[in-house]
Amino acid sequence: MSRETIARVLRKLRLQSGLTANEVGAMIGKSGKTVNAWENNRGQPDADMLMNLCDIYNVKDILSEFREVERDVFTVSHHEKEVVLAYREDTSMQAAVDRLLGVEREKKIRVYKAARSDNGTEDGYVELTQEQVDSLVNAPETDDDF
Repeated sequence: MSRETIARVLRKLRLQSGLTANEVGAMIGKSGKTVNAWENNRGQPDADMLMNLCDIYNVKDILSEFREVERDVFTVSHHEKEVVLAYREDTSMQAAVDRLLGVEREKKIRVYKAARSDNGTEDGYVELTQEQVDSLVNAPETDDDF
């Protein structure tokens, strides 16, 4: 659990209990300022103190109470799931759907290939994304032999 989560949950629990920071501080032998600092992520109680606070706040399941929820997880409806699956299955429609929704695909650009083909007679081209080109352009120069 992150420090931010501990701070947020401690504040929520204190407010739910109807206690002030000064009252909690008096109960645990600390100042209200210290309790306030813990709740604003300017400090953190040690494990024993956290257990004491959980007792004061009547927390039955500490792990559940302080569990962090994934930030990037979201729920989709049955219809949204069907749309995504249909999009994946029908690749011929993906470009049209992307245009309709204003979603840009990763653009590929044509770059001259410096090396000759395997048989040594034909120059070739290779398609790279802009990100790949930028990474090559910004790569450090070296005189190392391969």
